[in-house]
Amino acid sequence: MSTSPLASRRQALKLLSGLPLLPFALQGCATPVGGAGPVSVSFSPMAAPGLSNPAAMATMTVESSLVAKFADGKTQSFPLGYQPFFVTGDLVPDGRGGKILSGGLFDSANRPIMDDSVPGKARQFFSDCPDGSSLLTLARPAVPGVKGNTVFAVVQFEYTSRDLAGAKRYGQLPSPLAVLTLDQDPATGRLQLVKYHNIDTSPAHGLWITCGASLSPWNTHLSSEEYEPDAATIAANKRFRAYSQAYFGDPDKANPYHYGHLPEATVHPDGSGSVVKHMSRMRRRSRRTSAFAPTARPISGTRTRPIPTTT
Repeated sequence: MSTSPLASRRQALKLLSGLPLLPFALQGCATPVGGAGPVSVSFSPMAAPGLSNPAAMATMTVESSLVAKFADGKTQSFPLGYQPFFVTGDLVPDGRGGKILSGGLFDSANRPIMDDSVPGKARQFFSDCPDGSSLLTLARPAVPGVKGNTVFAVVQFEYTSRDLAGAKRYGQLPSPLAVLTLDQDPATGRLQLVKYHNIDTSPAHGLWITCGASLSPWNTHLSSEEYEPDAATIAANKRFRAYSQAYFGDPDKANPYHYGHLPEATVHPDGSGSVVKHMSRMRRRSRRTSAFAPTARPISGTRTRPIPTTT
């Protein structure tokens, strides 16, 4: 189905919103026919792998294409693909000449949260569950090291499944949020990670169990907190108290009324980011994701049933 360039861009972004490892570029992916931009785009389908090809079911398989239509009626097809930038737990460039742990967890003072569950093998916790993400551009980016087009991806990480000793840690640790600065080759559309910035979530009291995300009409990343902790039974909520201990160093410090809100992340031209929680306009509730119409009015939202409070 063909749509306007703006609508197709938003549809493509929604298509990618659950994929933190973005597979292709939305702009500059190749030299267009006739040197002018497309008037509409569409996506060619692919058949889902079946049991006749189990190997394809066990890996990332992409056989679809983006088809651009131009004003002169000509079309051009761009094969899509999947290319990971990193795997969580990898050391990646921090944009300052050093390295940072991708998906790494930090406390309210921006200190690494350490997993010391196995004696002599302490390491920083990192999430194994990247979730909602947004792909966006800014008018005047200023990130050193970018040679082509500057593209940003905001990625949130929902939880950490287990510690080194194998104990379950779901819901017991904060959810990190990061800005990826990507260098896009104008000729091929290839994206390369230049900078990974961990967003300081302490102004928002930290994030707890983030889930889906969407790109707002005003070019920000709309996150989520999948559950709202029950303040009446918070003393018995082992998961939430463990989160409070990990993030604040005190099992009683986290306020349950600070969670279950809509966090909004803003990307800055230097590749950094900031986050706020909207605690009044959208009200506190279990929220998987929210989406807004181009008129800036909320049009949809999903909820999740409560989870047990014990580990």
